[in-house]
Amino acid sequence: MSEHQHKFRFHLTFPPSSVTEPILSDVVRELGVGFNVRRADIREGTGTMDLSLSGTHEQIDAAVKRMIAAGVEVDPIERNVIE
Repeated sequence: MSEHQHKFRFHLTFPPSSVTEPILSDVVRELGVGFNVRRADIREGTGTMDLSLSGTHEQIDAAVKRMIAAGVEVDPIERNVIE
C-alpha cells in the first residue's frame, strides 16, 4: 500500500435524496482523507460542489466509491487550478 499523498479535484452532483445528508463528512471521518471545498452551490433539491481530496490513492479511491454508492455523481476535474 502506497503511503504517498496525492491530491485530486472532483466535481460532485448531489441528487435530491442526498442533498441534506452528511455524505462528505462521513467519508472524511471514516477514511481519513483531507478535503478542500473550492466551490459549492446547494439549493433545495440539488447541489453541486468542486473540491479536492488528498490522501493515498487507496483512500481517495475508497472515498469516491463511497460517494458514488451514496448516489453522488463524481466527475474528475482535469484542469489544473493555481493554488
